[in-house]
Amino acid sequence: MGYELVEVTDPTDWAVYHAIRRRELFEARGRFGIYDENYPGEREPNMYHYLLKHDGVPLGTTRLDVREDGTSIFRLVAITATEQGRGHGRVLSEMVEQRARDFGTSTLFVNAAPTAVGYYEKTGWHRHVWDAEELAGISGDCIQMRKLL
Repeated sequence: MGYELVEVTDPTDWAVYHAIRRRELFEARGRFGIYDENYPGEREPNMYHYLLKHDGVPLGTTRLDVREDGTSIFRLVAITATEQGRGHGRVLSEMVEQRARDFGTSTLFVNAAPTAVGYYEKTGWHRHVWDAEELAGISGDCIQMRKLL
């Protein structure tokens, strides 16, 4: 069966998507009780929510925000803790980059957690401040990066 990048539309996939994000991006970082599955900014036009599955097992999430200027933002990337360090993040990145290309994206942006900067640099991303106003709230300690496709 292998890898599959699923656009999240099914209620069961939504539940898994939110569970992975809550656990890995919030609770694992000591941010309890603040994740909001119904956050209004999560369901705007041109936002694509993805669940990475391997042999049918969900193990990663991300959201791709496609902008009209030919850029896209790779957001809230998470791989379940038990599956980290096994190459799944690299596969997720490659698959989402292809989706971005399919949308006509020439440049990707990300707000990288400090612990993920090395990974991004190894996979062709470069430090680049693309919107300093984004570096607030849960993104306050992030490093902004860019990748040309």
